[in-house]
Amino acid sequence: MQIETHENHAISWIDLSAKDLDGQVAFYKDMMGWNTFQIPETPYTMFMVGDRPVAGVMAHAEEMVEMPSVWSTYVAVEDAAATCERAKELGGAIVQEPFEVPDGGMIAMIADPAGAMLCLFQGANENGIKLLDEPGAPCWFETMSRDSEAAVSFYCELFGWTATPMPDMPYNVFSLGDAQVAGCMQIGDDMPAEVPSHWQVSFSIDGSVEDFMAKATEKGAQVMMGPMSTPYGDGAVIMDPGGATFVAFDRTKAAT
Repeated sequence: MQIETHENHAISWIDLSAKDLDGQVAFYKDMMGWNTFQIPETPYTMFMVGDRPVAGVMAHAEEMVEMPSVWSTYVAVEDAAATCERAKELGGAIVQEPFEVPDGGMIAMIADPAGAMLCLFQGANENGIKLLDEPGAPCWFETMSRDSEAAVSFYCELFGWTATPMPDMPYNVFSLGDAQVAGCMQIGDDMPAEVPSHWQVSFSIDGSVEDFMAKATEKGAQVMMGPMSTPYGDGAVIMDPGGATFVAFDRTKAAT
């Protein structure tokens, strides 16, 4: 599905903070079939499917060198500073105060009451992901939460999302108007205690998840979970060679 613009409070972008920039870029280009576009006079690179931006990447900042690589999720907002202040009022925290980026927009980072970090983007709503739910493009976004009840309440208040619980699962689906935008999963007791609340991104892949897992492993990635069969396709949680995790989905196996 091609996307031309993003409504305020929709998820509009994702990017990778890479500990091994060259190695991780090469990994995703090979695994996802992405090409790249370097933003002139910046250290920022876009991952593309054809001429459609689907994600971004830049090297870890020096002060983050001891931290693992991570995929970050962005929500489009009208006023990043006001959204940060509202997040604090709702029990969240400001991780990064709003700062200006080269295109004139503003970026900030907040944490929800369970500790999951989320980025805000204030700027032209034409910027961002231009392809969804096709091979090589993101197909879903969700927060894995140590306190899903608090997280659900926070995001519904902050962004005007509505939450619909899934039957027989500790999972809520967030919607903005009639459109589903993200999910929230309660982290279970089977997850190691050191895994914090976090946002994660799922990508639609071309081919079977088993083949993807095998190829990713050959290229130095680790399979953290999977394969798993869901109503939305067959998936696996992958840690790339630089330590960032994502979910790979074969959406052709979706039952719904």
